Amino acid sequence: MIVRLSVAAGLVAAAIALAPHTVSAMPLTSQADALAAAAAEGTLVEKTQWRRCRYWRNVCAARWGWRTGRYFLCVARHGCG
Repeated sequence: MIVRLSVAAGLVAAAIALAPHTVSAMPLTSQADALAAAAAEGTLVEKTQWRRCRYWRNVCAARWGWRTGRYFLCVARHGCG
């Protein structure tokens, strides 16, 4: 009886310990579905947060001046172009 209980407890402990390793890193939807959804939206670029981009536009303007070539490179480098 004690042997069966210890074997069962060992199996449960092993299942709990190995459970995170069995989860796949693969997304729930396929890449084709994601591309189809983006095409339906009309863009493959994600929308960015307005406040984040406002911050980076101000930082880039302070560094390089408003609407200069380097300003546009800086803004694009931070994903707000």
